[in-house]
Amino acid sequence: MILYEPIMIPSGMKDSLGRPSGSLLYIALAVLISAFTAAVLLLPYDTVYIQEETYLLWFLVVMSVCFAVFLLGMTANALLWMRGKGLAGTPEARLLLLVSRAVRTVFSRRLPGLLRTFLKEAMYTSKLRTLSRSRWLAHLLILGGFAAMLVLDVVVTICLDVFHWSPMIDSDGWAKLLMRDLAFDIAGLMMLVGLCMAIVRRLVLRPRQLATELADVASLSFLLIIVVGGFVLEGMGIDGAIPGHESENAYSFVGLAFSYVTPDSAGQYYDEAWLLHGVLSALFVAYIPFSKLFHMIAAPITITLEGLATREAGRR
Repeated sequence: MILYEPIMIPSGMKDSLGRPSGSLLYIALAVLISAFTAAVLLLPYDTVYIQEETYLLWFLVVMSVCFAVFLLGMTANALLWMRGKGLAGTPEARLLLLVSRAVRTVFSRRLPGLLRTFLKEAMYTSKLRTLSRSRWLAHLLILGGFAAMLVLDVVVTICLDVFHWSPMIDSDGWAKLLMRDLAFDIAGLMMLVGLCMAIVRRLVLRPRQLATELADVASLSFLLIIVVGGFVLEGMGIDGAIPGHESENAYSFVGLAFSYVTPDSAGQYYDEAWLLHGVLSALFVAYIPFSKLFHMIAAPITITLEGLATREAGRR
């Protein structure tokens, strides 16, 4: 399989080199989880507009635990990839080699080519487009919206809680309006449309070649609840004039639409709704490695590595 060609340990490598790799791998995981938990708990969160600080603490604890579960689940799946007959060394050694090569690639001249392959083959899924336009569009909207929301969440969190950047904090700041309001709504709407298309295709149209299992319905439903819940929460914030939602609501155009059907008294339950949405989002992250949603991460990585291996083989 092409995926293993650029990452497998050479057959002549001594097995003794792979023996301590298991401990090294799990030490690295423990350090990563600890660093993430410390960063999450130590951020000031001055711009999280909820009155109950206990709710924020509960969310941070749940998110830290769910991140650990996600990372361990992803590692377990990756170790399954690293198993195979005729491959030298332990699965942990091959995984560490893959990670080290990936890090070196990020800081090398090969990065532009890798990014082009990733965007074209993994995100745009050009091959899927030739097979089914509707399936391709649904996949593009879901994956693109998810990736955009992930990037936005990281950028916004850094701007708010690390640099305290006023254009991102001020209620009328251009960055707040364009990124926290408009960009998030566009990304969420992309996911919502893509999820609706996928659900209709699986439950209504039901193509003969498409087998729909309970796991498929559960994954799509879980993600749909989170996306819709985010817009409901935004509507409650607008309706209740919660800080961060009280001005220029036209930029939050989807949340504004939800606010029109939100009861006037819903704003007083904003803290509880915020905690519920946050916990569900964290649980979704922990659920990914153990569900069919795992392909959202596995497929782009696999496609990118295979594309890179193919390009390298063609140059030889």
